[in-house]
Amino acid sequence: MLTDGGIETRIIYEFHRSLRDFCSFELLDDAQGRAILTQIYRSYAEIAARFDLPIQLGTPTWRASQNWTTDVTRYNREAVALIRDVIAQTGARAIVAGVIGPATDGYDPTHALGAVEAEAYHREQAVALADAGVDILYAATFPSCDALLGACAAMAQTRLPFAVAPMIRPDGTMMDGTPLATAIERLDADPSRRPWHYMLGCIYPTNAATALAALFRAAPDLAHRVVGLKANGSPLPPQELEEGARLEQAEPQVFARDLWACAHEFGLTVLGGCCGTDARHIEEIAEQASQRV
Repeated sequence: MLTDGGIETRIIYEFHRSLRDFCSFELLDDAQGRAILTQIYRSYAEIAARFDLPIQLGTPTWRASQNWTTDVTRYNREAVALIRDVIAQTGARAIVAGVIGPATDGYDPTHALGAVEAEAYHREQAVALADAGVDILYAATFPSCDALLGACAAMAQTRLPFAVAPMIRPDGTMMDGTPLATAIERLDADPSRRPWHYMLGCIYPTNAATALAALFRAAPDLAHRVVGLKANGSPLPPQELEEGARLEQAEPQVFARDLWACAHEFGLTVLGGCCGTDARHIEEIAEQASQRV
């Protein structure tokens, strides 16, 4: 299964639209912004349709929670509707993932919410996305295990399946120092709040490979729980990618080669892009997939 690629970095660098704290949902407020979002998502859905591959499309709602808007329900509803329109227009075999981001900086665990606080904080958005008709919920780039535990509790209350993609360093630890193996053990411990599966995101494929190797060494029986990778377009640290004056990205062929090497080594089956990737990178993933059949 493919996923979409970069959203916010394309908005900033390709379409030259500034974003407040990566709040891509704010583009829903005007016709030009909606056209940009539609064009970006169409570019990914059309690739999936052309190569006859399923695709997971994540809503532009990473920041559409109460720290960034007082109208959580409306923005999440409109984001889901936009993705559904794109799917109808392209005929792609797609599932809609309702994206939930951390309440604080995804790269800095210092001010991350505790589990109880996070459950209360993320409940509103999780319910809004579920009511809007997403197929799954997807919590991405959480810097601390406690905050992710709370988000899982909030998502579980919707009765929808949900996946999580904790923010991971190349050494296989979350930003708060929790080893990925320990995080999976903690998140899987309560069957009523157990994620459907895990992903890695916002990390370059070669760095993801070292993180997954650490997981395999520490807990080989848990390694199967990680099924996919939404990879950055550059091996630079995510903070540098976000703060850079220009877009850093590997050539699509190199990116896809590195992604497929990681996927082959660790049995990953859900593949796509994150910061610094665009339609060329997703198309190259699909092209190399067709060569491997």
